[in-house]
Amino acid sequence: MSTAGKVLTVLILLVMVSWIVMMSGVSQLNANYGQKIQREQAELEKVTADAAKANADYLDVTEKARLEQDLTEREVRDKLAEISRRERRLSSTQEDLTRLKFQLADCEIAATKAKTNLDHREAEKVKDEELLAKKRDEIAKLQALNAEYKTQLAQLQDDFKKLLAENAAKIKVPVVRPASTIRESPSS
Repeated sequence: MSTAGKVLTVLILLVMVSWIVMMSGVSQLNANYGQKIQREQAELEKVTADAAKANADYLDVTEKARLEQDLTEREVRDKLAEISRRERRLSSTQEDLTRLKFQLADCEIAATKAKTNLDHREAEKVKDEELLAKKRDEIAKLQALNAEYKTQLAQLQDDFKKLLAENAAKIKVPVVRPASTIRESPSS
């Protein structure tokens, strides 16, 4: 064999050995890569299962949070409605209180005026009673005076009749009747 053939054979053998080493390295890498792929596949399945569980937990927590939020919102609405009702009731009560205060003030003013009028009327009554008592005393005095005057008049009339009768007897003059008994007056 020629030198070129020998060199070529050695080169081919070396290339073959290197190919064998490379092939065993590649097969070792393939085996390691297969194991790594299996580990990665198992880890991927585990992570996928964990992600699915985490997703389910997330959905569960989200649903619970939404339900809790709905419940809280409902409670807040109920509390706000209760606050609103109480504020309306408070406002109505305050309006009633203000109205009653004004009515009380009006009643107090009316009571003050009525008391003033009552005091004035009582003063008038006392004054009128005093005036009435004075008038009654005056009337009693005038009645007593009138009775005295009537008594005097009756006495004077009796005296006049006696005197007239005495004088008529002395002069013997007929007694003249009054004109009213003789003829009727035009006013009748």
